[in-house]
Amino acid sequence: MTTPPGLASEDAAVFGYGLVLAGADSGIRAAVRRELAAHRARRDAAEALWPEAPPAPVGYLTAPDTPTSPVLLAIRLESDCCVAWRTEIGSARSTEVRQFCLDALTAASIQLERWRTLVPGAPFEALPGFPPPS
Repeated sequence: MTTPPGLASEDAAVFGYGLVLAGADSGIRAAVRRELAAHRARRDAAEALWPEAPPAPVGYLTAPDTPTSPVLLAIRLESDCCVAWRTEIGSARSTEVRQFCLDALTAASIQLERWRTLVPGAPFEALPGFPPPS
């Protein structure tokens, strides 16, 4: 069994939000702490849904295009979670798992849009998996 994408994305988000917190200014620090706690709780709940899953791979955010701005990094983390949870919905094996995936996708989508409001005018793509605005 491979690590489910949703579980791996939550594990990466927990790690990534630690980096975001390290670079966050006082204006966003409380929001970053809130999201770190939310992703940690979601990761722990996902581990309970997939108890046989191997640990998520280590080494997230090592690509040369990793954003250095805390807000841009948070945007990338949430975007990655959106992609992963949308994938999980399609392969959910039960109503309980499907609902968990939908709730996780909703939470990540909402937070993604909140972070995007802090970078006005930035050229962002549509939510992952959805058509671009016309």
